[in-house]
Amino acid sequence: MIKQRLFPMTNIEQNMLVKALCDVRSQSGEALSEVQELIKKAVHAPKGKLYLNDSEFHWAAFSLNGLRTAYLSAGRSSGGIDKVLCKLMRSKYRHVPMTMKR
Repeated sequence: MIKQRLFPMTNIEQNMLVKALCDVRSQSGEALSEVQELIKKAVHAPKGKLYLNDSEFHWAAFSLNGLRTAYLSAGRSSGGIDKVLCKLMRSKYRHVPMTMKR
């Protein structure tokens, strides 16, 4: 069985993650296929359970941190983003169900 990080998301957390990933995709000059696949995976996560490998975890953390930095530099509150980022960092490794591997 494959072990990946399980990030259980609410609808609001899913929206924040997708927004952060879209910002990373638009800021980079080239089209990042890995980020694009992660966006699709986050949008279509069944029951809000997102399983992340190490590379996807890196992009999720990087994009949420970038969104947090953008909010802080604009003088906006980043409390909600901080909670999502902390929840992502605390996510544990779990065995991926057979239906999720495909």
